[in-house]
Amino acid sequence: MRNTRYRLRTGVSRISFKTCIVADLHDRPYGQILPILKQEKPDLVLIPGDVTETLRAGEETTERNGLRLLTECAAIAPTFYTFGNHEIGGCHGNIRLSKMANEPLTFTLTSAWKGIIESTGVVLLRQSYTVWNGLAIGGLGSGLLNPGWKPELDWLDAYVSAKGYKLLMSHHPEYYDRYLRPYPIDLTVSGHAHGGQWRVLGRGVYAPDQGLFPKYTGGLHENRLVISRGVANTVPCVPRFFNPCEVVTVEVNAE
Repeated sequence: MRNTRYRLRTGVSRISFKTCIVADLHDRPYGQILPILKQEKPDLVLIPGDVTETLRAGEETTERNGLRLLTECAAIAPTFYTFGNHEIGGCHGNIRLSKMANEPLTFTLTSAWKGIIESTGVVLLRQSYTVWNGLAIGGLGSGLLNPGWKPELDWLDAYVSAKGYKLLMSHHPEYYDRYLRPYPIDLTVSGHAHGGQWRVLGRGVYAPDQGLFPKYTGGLHENRLVISRGVANTVPCVPRFFNPCEVVTVEVNAE
């Protein structure tokens, strides 16, 4: 497990913080993650999705590595979490699916699952934001089961009007080009692409929703987008090649 560090400067006065980004655990073992978090002592932890899998109604249980990791992270630092495509379903089932005629698909998080997640101590942000210590922290969920695969964006106008440094969790890094670049968001953190699984000449080979030789698989882009390559190998039959798992540490300091 690698600890990848980035240092950024912001024009927002009196804003300085350190955050660790933990993405794409997919309920795998997490023992290598905790020593990094404890050593870094971040001000906050960000989890931009796919920490767990298939939250079906009637299967509520705390016996998942992803939920245990949420508890461990919240014990180290304030932790903020948004869903990826695996938590809400994607190709792997759904939380509770409802559809009215001629209306978009909607997902209702059961009260039991919501209670279990919140009992870990994390702040769950789903198409919503909160203001914490001068940071406006938002969570943009996956749109993979919506018409046109488009995420819900209506709430972003209120979000970018909030006071403070804008820090957005968006599971899908490809949303940056498609939807997010025009918004005055200081920093977006993402995962989802798993580093491209194989990396050749510094480029990922494949990422879901981006295809072959994708643009966004990891790293820092335009000083506004940080992408984690993920903390687990989720395709055991296809090992990661020149693509170690990583926790990402970002330090932001005022100019």
